[in-house]
Amino acid sequence: MKRVGFTVLGLMIVGFLLAQQTIIDKRDGAVYKIVEIGNQLWFAENLNFTTPESTCFKKKKKNCEKYGRLYPYFDLKDACPTGWRVPKIKDWETLKSNFSNNEVLDLMDKEGWDDNTNHRNESGLSLKGVGFQYKKRLFIGEGNATSIWINEMNKFAEYYHAHIYGGAGTYFEPTDYRTNEVFHAHPIENVENRKLSIRCVADKE
Repeated sequence: MKRVGFTVLGLMIVGFLLAQQTIIDKRDGAVYKIVEIGNQLWFAENLNFTTPESTCFKKKKKNCEKYGRLYPYFDLKDACPTGWRVPKIKDWETLKSNFSNNEVLDLMDKEGWDDNTNHRNESGLSLKGVGFQYKKRLFIGEGNATSIWINEMNKFAEYYHAHIYGGAGTYFEPTDYRTNEVFHAHPIENVENRKLSIRCVADKE
């Protein structure tokens, strides 16, 4: 994995102030770590830009500082800073194509999980088990899972998202299948109350 290096021209193109491995979001002055993975640039931490309907895990401010914010689906279009975007399916697949052998383990931090068995974080993306909002007053998954929005819908107008599970992953008994990632789109009851994390991505200039 290669770390970020920009030219002055590159900085002008993406419209951000860059200091080594960080960018500054001009909207609120927040500083984010970034990593270069293949031909992409990724936030190495969750977005923490405040939108009217975004929230902190369990609605506690300290969790926004620790984990970033959780967002409803209708924030996806404009959530990321100018020059960055919420990933589409191709972005997510391209990211993982840089790794092999259960590649999602290369995206997962060794810290921030109750069980970090086999986590490698070779990408530097440092996904942590920050949990997500499941219903209006229900937050789940802290230490065990994280869920990432994908800004793309299937033919039924359902947004894709990636659920990432720590340690040995999640188990589907009917098919005797265990995995660290469930990537899908599906109907969600009261979808406006389902709030997930966002990782912004940009193409390397």
